[in-house]
Amino acid sequence: MEHLKKYINEIKDFPKEGIVFKDINPIYKEPMIWNELMIPLQKLISNIKPDYIAGIESRGFISASALAFKLDVGFIPIRKPNKLPGNVVGVNYKLEYGEDRLEIQQNSIEKNTKIIIIDDLLATGGTASAAGDLIREAGGNLIGYAFLVELTELQGRKRLDTNLLVESLIKY
Repeated sequence: MEHLKKYINEIKDFPKEGIVFKDINPIYKEPMIWNELMIPLQKLISNIKPDYIAGIESRGFISASALAFKLDVGFIPIRKPNKLPGNVVGVNYKLEYGEDRLEIQQNSIEKNTKIIIIDDLLATGGTASAAGDLIREAGGNLIGYAFLVELTELQGRKRLDTNLLVESLIKY
């Protein structure tokens, strides 16, 4: 997967000074490259057989919903605050450059259903960890995480449950 790094742009000082943003949007513009990136995730999900794939807003929606559609698995959107109608379950958390909140619709997860969380990037692990907490709070059985990109120097894996599957495809 190292060869795919040439399709990832690095934007300095975004979203704030000191951050080097990994822009994976060029991958989405190249269907053959995007497919190459998605095949390992497709195989992983086929092997672990989750009931649902959860994607974190917003870039996590892209890969998670595509995989859910392709594999005939339900998709659960994990959203930022005030984006979902009706009653929601939410968690507040800190991230590397501020604070945020994640929510899902109440009763969107049947008790003990197996769920894997897909997101574009694992950095410090704050968002992924919060998403895992949210799945558990809603009654789901979190079985793992998968990321397109991981910034290993930030050690985000340490914030995730070591008993769960944690997979990333491109590592920096």
